[in-house]
Amino acid sequence: MTEEYRPTLAVACPVHPDNARIRRVSVVYEEMSPQLLRPGPVLRAATRLAWAGTACGVLGMAAIWIGNLIGGQAVRPGLIAGIVCVAYALALYGWAGARRARLTTIAQRGLPGALAVWRAAWYCDLCDGVFFQPGTLRYGPVAQAVAGSVKDGDVISFAAFHRLVWKAGGYGGPRGRLAG
Repeated sequence: MTEEYRPTLAVACPVHPDNARIRRVSVVYEEMSPQLLRPGPVLRAATRLAWAGTACGVLGMAAIWIGNLIGGQAVRPGLIAGIVCVAYALALYGWAGARRARLTTIAQRGLPGALAVWRAAWYCDLCDGVFFQPGTLRYGPVAQAVAGSVKDGDVISFAAFHRLVWKAGGYGGPRGRLAG
């Protein structure tokens, strides 16, 4: 469900007060889904580890199969190479599972703070930037999360907003501990 542009009496852009093209960041995200507006991290690193484990497992099975296909003296080295590759595959799967669990826990723990900032933000189409309604940054969870980073009336870029959301969530920044 997306909202159309409509005049709002509650919120005005600090730079363009007469602009009727003001929308919540969540509505812009729903329409365009840019990565810079995500309220939380996307956990890709564990998936890469799982694919690396799959590749090692396939390589190990291929080594065993080729060793048996050639026969003779090639069976033993093929079996050893296959067992080593399968062991690496299992280790990578275990590492991927542990990493996914750790990152998911960190992301879930920080999501309330990140969403508080994300939901309080407004987007101005003319500025192509994000701002907060006057007074939002003086009290409540948003004020605590962005203390010292943004002042009332500031219009910030999407990149700055993204850093602010990640700071509020405790994710360690866009390239921090939850990156990739």
